[in-house]
Amino acid sequence: MKKYITRSNVGWLGTIIMSILMVQSIYGKLINHPEVVANFTAGNIEEWITIIGIGELVCLILFIIPRTMKLGTVLLAAYFGGAIMFHMSHPLAEHQGFTGATVFMLLFLAIAWIRGLELIDLNPKNVKV
Repeated sequence: MKKYITRSNVGWLGTIIMSILMVQSIYGKLINHPEVVANFTAGNIEEWITIIGIGELVCLILFIIPRTMKLGTVLLAAYFGGAIMFHMSHPLAEHQGFTGATVFMLLFLAIAWIRGLELIDLNPKNVKV
């Protein structure tokens, strides 16, 4: 009997689910969806919508590819850090919630760890005590 619930399979399932959610966000930015435009206009960065969408797409692609997952993880963490700051400083009170961006960032970091990426080595082998 084959074992289907492995760390690798769970990591790839998480990657697929998060990628689908991110593609919706990317699509909204690339087609200049009215809600996205209104949110970015209120934050006074409406001229950057397409560039931010392209950057988000590049980060996601780098995260999906196993050889570039480390770079993609770091760039996605930076992207979501920027999203958190954007929402925290947003002039409209209804857009100041940054919980979504925080959860997304933590989920991407957790999925990267599940897929085998160790950004921080918690058990170094070369340390003399």
